[in-house]
Amino acid sequence: MLNKYDKDTEKKWQEYWKKHKLHEFNLDTKKEIYSIDTPPPFTSGELHMGHVLSYSYFDFVARYKRMKGFSVYYPQGWDTQGFPTEVAVEKKHGRLPPEKFREKCVEWTKDMISRMKEQMNEMGWSPDWRYEYRTMEPEYHKKVQHSLIEMYKQKLIYRGEYPVYWCTKCRSAIAKAELDDFEKDGIIYDIKFTGPDGKDLIIATTRPELIPACVAVVFHPEDKRYKHLEGKKAITSLGNEVKIIADKDVDKEFGTGLVQVCTFGDKMDVVWMHRHKLPMKMVITPDGRMQNAGELSGLKVDEAKKKIIEGLEKEGNIVKKQPLKQTVKVHDRCKTPIELLTSMQWFADIKTTGKRIKELAHKIKWHPEFGISYLIDWVEGAEWDWVISRQRVFGTPLPFYYCECGEVKPSDELPFYPEKAKEMRCKCGKKMIPETSTCDCWVDSSITPLIISGWPDNKKMFDKVYPVSLRPQGVEIVRTWAFYTVYRSGMLTGKAPFENILLNGNVLAPDGKKMSKSIGNIISPKSLQDQYPVDSIRQWAAMSGAMAKDRPFSYEDIKYAKSFLNKVWNAAKFVELSTQDLSGKVKLKRKTDLWITSRMNQVIKEVTDAMEKFEFHNAIGKLQQFFWNEFCDHYLEYVKYRTYANIDKKEAQYCLRYVIENSVKLLAPISPHIADEIYYEMFEKKSLQQVEWPKEGEINENAIQEVEKLKEVISQARQFKSSNKLSQAGEISEATIVDLDDELIEELRNISKIKEVKKGKELGFKV
Repeated sequence: MLNKYDKDTEKKWQEYWKKHKLHEFNLDTKKEIYSIDTPPPFTSGELHMGHVLSYSYFDFVARYKRMKGFSVYYPQGWDTQGFPTEVAVEKKHGRLPPEKFREKCVEWTKDMISRMKEQMNEMGWSPDWRYEYRTMEPEYHKKVQHSLIEMYKQKLIYRGEYPVYWCTKCRSAIAKAELDDFEKDGIIYDIKFTGPDGKDLIIATTRPELIPACVAVVFHPEDKRYKHLEGKKAITSLGNEVKIIADKDVDKEFGTGLVQVCTFGDKMDVVWMHRHKLPMKMVITPDGRMQNAGELSGLKVDEAKKKIIEGLEKEGNIVKKQPLKQTVKVHDRCKTPIELLTSMQWFADIKTTGKRIKELAHKIKWHPEFGISYLIDWVEGAEWDWVISRQRVFGTPLPFYYCECGEVKPSDELPFYPEKAKEMRCKCGKKMIPETSTCDCWVDSSITPLIISGWPDNKKMFDKVYPVSLRPQGVEIVRTWAFYTVYRSGMLTGKAPFENILLNGNVLAPDGKKMSKSIGNIISPKSLQDQYPVDSIRQWAAMSGAMAKDRPFSYEDIKYAKSFLNKVWNAAKFVELSTQDLSGKVKLKRKTDLWITSRMNQVIKEVTDAMEKFEFHNAIGKLQQFFWNEFCDHYLEYVKYRTYANIDKKEAQYCLRYVIENSVKLLAPISPHIADEIYYEMFEKKSLQQVEWPKEGEINENAIQEVEKLKEVISQARQFKSSNKLSQAGEISEATIVDLDDELIEELRNISKIKEVKKGKELGFKV
């Protein structure tokens, strides 16, 4: 018997699913396998709204596919080795020896995982926790290191000294994909250099602190103002002699059209240095201070900028300065402006593999289809290889040795840890040095399809699971997780890593802005869980839809979802009480009965089609509209007089139960707690995860068309009563109707309480 639906009901079903092992994957099943490569969230200790949206999506898929008869493989991992962990642990414990520091990071991370896992279970998500993985574990390290050695054998991994993006706060190299654009108010300075004839040359720059690193002045070859200077020398405002060079990539319209080449202010400086074989002057240290810069040496970059501007102004070398809106590159983790520094790092070859990456990407079905363009654009825009090394402690160690002579060797013992590494000799006779740098965290997560498929040890599982059926992920990490996974997994196996990729957008604050602690507009999933049923939060996620597009959070949507669940619950209670004496078979003959069962069957087809296409907003929208507007507002009202007067009562009872049963089945992937509670109490002592997805039944198009006419007349009758201040239970003395047959006229008379119904040319009512 249905009593009440509350938090205890949700907890009861979460325990039931666990007790009966309903989410456990069986590799040896004869069923078709459906596998999901779920994103391993970074272990921050708390879910955010992006998690609630996207993780609900792949739980919808998992639950739907189980009901469709698949053996669903839904593992869950944890991305544990990010910069923020080191920052938090260092803040708490200070700097420690590497092995001890790693231990503290592991302790901190385990606590964060425990908190997040509890929230995930409260959301009713259904991974098989037996296949849980953590990127910080030695077994995971071993597989990541094995993958790098295999790629090294293919000549796709190499060590070299090149300019790299560098975070001076984290003191590590970072990849292009870890950069964010940040707009700020800057100043462009017109500064005097001296030309070969002793006259002033005015260069424009936003970074005067880099004048000590200036190695050339460039202009566009078609710029008539400077053509006569090509090949000659200029003197910087600090007294250094540099070349004057013509180059097609100079923007004639920017500033004065004369640009200083500094090593390095931006990526064009790198291009110009190599193109024109210019010398290199490194004036910024890895910790963000000046070097090789005279009296500026030792100062932080911002301090040096202030000091050099003061000096230039004092000497009259600043001709003009004006405000400028600047877009600068910052590290996505800490928002620190990045520098370009030359450093010895490890790289993965993505420049020569771009064509193969695009071929693999085209073998995947993208949902939505345009999502592939983000990856293709990223591949085609790649200028440098992927720098995969980081100067950190809590990460997967790079499994290599190197020698001063330049020789590199992979470790022959895995997992590899530099502080425990055995001695290895180079062919030159010297002792080789174990690499202390760790992997970019995307190196770890870019082989999750391989990890969950048992690669490289479990061939039986790999053959059944890989490529995985679905990769669900955020659109904002196509350039990282999707790109790196297609690249790495593809290079290691020769196959695309997944069959489908489902992209979701971000959840914005209700005001349409990005959620931010500093702004104070963050919506906490935990607070929502305290205020609303979990099933309404999940339903909000389905309603949000908008694949690959950002959408503001809406309290109105979540309130509507809660109201809809109340409607389902109350309707189910009414049907349960009204149909207790139903028994035996029935044959439907009334048009209203044929209409509601036909519409139910149409909705089964529509929701099934939407679920197959991952269009969860359409799935829940079709169900909500049908159940609330057609079933509750119309059919329930239509059959009340029949159940009370015992007029074809059994047929009405059958239809009521048919709609409730199939509606909760359709609702089960999205709002599983309430669906299971209703189904268990009213139909079978089972969870809907143990029940087949409903099949579309017979559709009577004529009944649908005819009852649509009846619905319109009944709606008009309701409006007439309201406008004439009659209660809906009150009687109308007379109605003139158009185009209804005798059966539906009788239905109208009973449903709307009309004393006399006549046929005519125009619809009308009399009090």
